[in-house]
Amino acid sequence: MDVTAKLLELDPTLERHNEGFWQEPYDPNKKGYSSFNDAGIEVETGEFLYAFTRLLKPERVLETGTHWGVGASYMGMALKENGTGQLDTIEFLPEIWQRAKQRIISLGLEVQVLCHLGDVAAFEPPAGLKYKLILLDTEPQTRFAELVKFYDNLEEGGFMFIHDLHQHMHQIENEEHGFAWPYGKIPKAMLDLVKSGKLRPFHFETPRGLTGFYKVSPKDYVWTK
Repeated sequence: MDVTAKLLELDPTLERHNEGFWQEPYDPNKKGYSSFNDAGIEVETGEFLYAFTRLLKPERVLETGTHWGVGASYMGMALKENGTGQLDTIEFLPEIWQRAKQRIISLGLEVQVLCHLGDVAAFEPPAGLKYKLILLDTEPQTRFAELVKFYDNLEEGGFMFIHDLHQHMHQIENEEHGFAWPYGKIPKAMLDLVKSGKLRPFHFETPRGLTGFYKVSPKDYVWTK
């Protein structure tokens, strides 16, 4: 299925632009990635998340930072195709949350996508609940803390992604704002998870950046023992 074409068919309020649309001067002939807005995920990242959700067949997915509900729409459509699974998505701003919720309703994804209004820092999954896939896409300065917060809620063998994060993890100088802007320094708890091998990072050099983390499983490499 061409999931983006289906999304555009079901939701005529969406308008696809190439990445040059968000730059000055605008380049209408720019090749490569595209997006529906200048703050959310790229279309190609949405298609990746759709395919990844189809492949993983997760029972539970978590997204922080619903924004316009584009990422939730791609993953929700995958869950619907899977015939099972639910996505918890969290948005702080009421007007943005309402817009996203209306999009989810218009796409017929109310069963698959649960839109929560509130602060991610206050969101607590039910005791014992594990997610197989997590996408962190709130304000950049909160995403490292969210990785640490939700690590225990990530299944062994599960995947967590941080959008807008490149391979340098923003641990570089910024001429205007200083070191590691806007993410801040990587917290020790996150560094320890990577250094100990409990989380294994990998990167996709999309225009806005996408960094993934795999949570190791006891089943990994059993064939080598």
